[in-house]
Amino acid sequence: MNSIESRLQMLTRFFFSPRRIGSITPSSRFLVNAMLESVPWDDVKTIVELGAGTGVVTREIERRKGKESLMVIFEIDPYLRNVLQQENPNRLICSNTNRLCNELKRLNIPKVECIISSLPFANFKDYERKVLLEQIRNALLPDQLFVAYQYSLQMKPLLDQFFRQVEVRFVPFNLPPAFVYICRK
Repeated sequence: MNSIESRLQMLTRFFFSPRRIGSITPSSRFLVNAMLESVPWDDVKTIVELGAGTGVVTREIERRKGKESLMVIFEIDPYLRNVLQQENPNRLICSNTNRLCNELKRLNIPKVECIISSLPFANFKDYERKVLLEQIRNALLPDQLFVAYQYSLQMKPLLDQFFRQVEVRFVPFNLPPAFVYICRK
């Protein structure tokens, strides 16, 4: 999918469901790089992506991960999920991030080394955020990474409650500018 198609798709899906999609445009290459540069790719055997959207981050994860590494993608929007599946029929794609641990068990994956998220946490209710962060923490192996971006610093205090270390990086070259949270369990 080219850049223009990706942008049009994202904009269309946003208008259908702004609370689930969370952005009118895909992440910039600057944001994607800021999210993925802290991942120790040689050590990652299993990676989970939450909120894959049009696949901008997905394609870069696939480019960087090892050939033997397993990737599990979560996308709630049925249209976008179908597009991601058509792009690569071998992808493991799930729909509901609230069932993260159950889905991983179903796939016979006990724990993972890294979780990358593009989910719009600001659109979730407080209890939904906490439930999801608990799922994320439980799915990670000890001392492993959860990386997410948001458009504000609103999530920092909550992430501090769930992870022993939270680093924040500002990415001005994105529409809108974003904050990348690099969290270690």
